[in-house]
Amino acid sequence: MGELRQTFIQNLKRYRKEKGFRQLDLALAIGKSSNYINSVENGKYFPSPETIEQIANILGLEPIRLFETGAEQTDSIRPEELEKKIQKVVSDGIARIFSEL
Repeated sequence: MGELRQTFIQNLKRYRKEKGFRQLDLALAIGKSSNYINSVENGKYFPSPETIEQIANILGLEPIRLFETGAEQTDSIRPEELEKKIQKVVSDGIARIFSEL
């Protein structure tokens, strides 16, 4: 499997999970069969440019994000997602402190 295709698959899985979509949810949202995203993520199918654009739109991304590697992804987190992650870390830390009292 080509490097670009593998990068796409890894990013698709990561962004799908970050956004809270199951494979079924994403497949149905783009009007595909229930096992379509599973087949894409397992390398059986590769989506058309139109489908890639649909997937990116559903995930709230620019399509290019699905093809970025390593360092290029560092700025890919949205401010609201970063805020949620920070709140979770702070909340977990506070909970841990109180559980140790």
